[in-house]
Amino acid sequence: MDQKTETTTLIEIYDPVMCCSTGVCGPDVDDTLADFANDVKWLKSQGLEIKRFNLGQEPEAFKSNSQVLARLRQAGTEALPIILVNGEVVSEGGYPNRAALMQWSGLNQTNGPSSHTGKTDTAQPETLYNNKIEVLVALGAAVASGSESVLRNMFAKGEELGLSTEDMSRAMQTGLNVRQTPLSDVITTANELLGLPSNSCAPGSGCC
Repeated sequence: MDQKTETTTLIEIYDPVMCCSTGVCGPDVDDTLADFANDVKWLKSQGLEIKRFNLGQEPEAFKSNSQVLARLRQAGTEALPIILVNGEVVSEGGYPNRAALMQWSGLNQTNGPSSHTGKTDTAQPETLYNNKIEVLVALGAAVASGSESVLRNMFAKGEELGLSTEDMSRAMQTGLNVRQTPLSDVITTANELLGLPSNSCAPGSGCC
């Protein structure tokens, strides 16, 4: 068995019903889906194995995965997308950014698969700083999306990197604030930033 096969990370993405395999189609493309599709393409270029399943086209894949099926029965389709890394659920209910995907996959920004050994004192200051920022962002995103498993993983990584409880608490509070903000307020703010009428839908918001 060659080395690439031994070190390959498998990411499985269980998408909601979409018009195509990535959702990037039609005249009005959701920016979040477009960014995520680009991130998936980049991950593949780093040697990771990516599998995506569309609920509308491949329902059997959802039925055959006990973890995904259990989440669907508990939370319905609002749990989608569900993302697994090497068989472990790391995210649900939203598409993560590249930083979170890299963190879960053990990648760094420049050299592909990370050779991190668990010791942080030998890391370059800039790299260590970037890693800490990525964990803080992922902590906030985990709280905002309601993903307990990701929250636990990111908190453990933060402790490993030497992040203070106070810093991680602030990141999680930010995510909690986002989670508790009514969707209507978010849409209104998005419209204001985009210079759209207050009764318009923000692009990609799915409200209309």
